[in-house]
Amino acid sequence: MQSELEKEVLTRLLNAHPKGLGSEILQDFHGAEQVELCIKDLRSRGLIHSPEEGSGKLVFPVKLSAAGVEAANARTDA
Repeated sequence: MQSELEKEVLTRLLNAHPKGLGSEILQDFHGAEQVELCIKDLRSRGLIHSPEEGSGKLVFPVKLSAAGVEAANARTDA
């Protein structure tokens, strides 16, 4: 499930406004808590930027880093 959720989050961010996404990214059938955990994992891996970089809490907007764009493109091509 994590791989499916990760792909969904990366795809949504890839297609988002350049300023990123706000709390609407948490709206997913996996549940807001699972999406938040996924975002935190992606951030720890350097695929996502968010305003509180380095802290534990999630602050919006959330957007892809350059590495995140590459990962999103790779997942959508597969």
